[in-house]
Amino acid sequence: MWKKIAAIFLCLGFIFHFTVTLIYNTPSNPIKAKYNQQINFYMEPLFTQNWKLFAPTPVSTNSQFYVKAKIQSADGVTTTGWLDMLDYMVENNQANRFTPYNRLLRIPRSAYSLRLERDETIQKIISKVHEGKLDQEKYEKLIVNEEKDAQVEMSNKLVNRFAEAHLKSAYPDSDILEFKVLLVETSPVPFSKNGVSDVEIDKQYVEFDWEKPQNIVSMF
Repeated sequence: MWKKIAAIFLCLGFIFHFTVTLIYNTPSNPIKAKYNQQINFYMEPLFTQNWKLFAPTPVSTNSQFYVKAKIQSADGVTTTGWLDMLDYMVENNQANRFTPYNRLLRIPRSAYSLRLERDETIQKIISKVHEGKLDQEKYEKLIVNEEKDAQVEMSNKLVNRFAEAHLKSAYPDSDILEFKVLLVETSPVPFSKNGVSDVEIDKQYVEFDWEKPQNIVSMF
C-alpha cells in the first residue's frame, strides 16, 4: 500500500514541477502574469532554464566567487583572507557527477545571472544605444527600472546566503560578525593566442557590501 501512496505523491510532484516549468518557459500570458511571483520563487535559482549555450551570444566569461569575513574567536576579532567558494566544488563535481555539488554550483552562478537578465526588447534598445542609433538619455529610465533593481537585490541576497553557509562550514567554531563577497569575471584567452604565456586577460571585479549574518545553516 505504501508503495502505491509513494508512487501517487511522486507522480503528483512530477506533474506539478513540469507544469510550473512549462508556464515559466512560455511567452507572456495571463496565467504567467498572475502567478509570476510564485512561479519565480519556485524556479529560481535551482530550476532556472538557461539556453545561453545555444544563443547567438553564449557565455563568454568565467566567474569566480570569493568571500571573506570578520570572525570572533578566542584570540579576538580577525579578518580572513579571500576564500574561493567554488573551486573545490568544481573538482569534486568533476570527480563524481552523482553528488550534491552539481546542484550547489548552480546556486551562485544562477543567482548572479539574475542581474544580467533583461527583457529582449530592452536588450535591443541597449544594443542600439551602444551603436549610437538611439539617444541614451531618452531611454535611461527604461533601461534602469525598478524591476532590474529588484533582480539585483534578489541576486545579492541569494549570493550572500550561499556565502554565509560556506563560511559556517569553513569556521564552525567561530562567530561570524560580518562578511562580504567578491565576484571576479575573467575573459577567456582568445583562440588565436592559445599557448601564449604573456596574454593580458581582462578581469572585472564586483565587490559586495559588508553584510551581517542572517543565521543561515552551514553548507555541510
